[in-house]
Amino acid sequence: MGKVATPAGTLTQGEQRALASFIAGRLPAGQLHGELCRAREQALAKAASQPISTAARPTPAGAPAPAFNAA
Repeated sequence: MGKVATPAGTLTQGEQRALASFIAGRLPAGQLHGELCRAREQALAKAASQPISTAARPTPAGAPAPAFNAA
């Protein structure tokens, strides 16, 4: 057996739906790979179209970390 390329914790919702359909018998094995690829492409396109918020950006090296008030 080979290594698993994508751990189960990192599957997109579309990939999870495709696998659930396959396990339930609604998706033939011959179509599973195509559905998984399509779901991943959609997730990547969605992620690329969303701007990065300032809160999600990492702090540059050497810059002080933001202070949080513990009030």
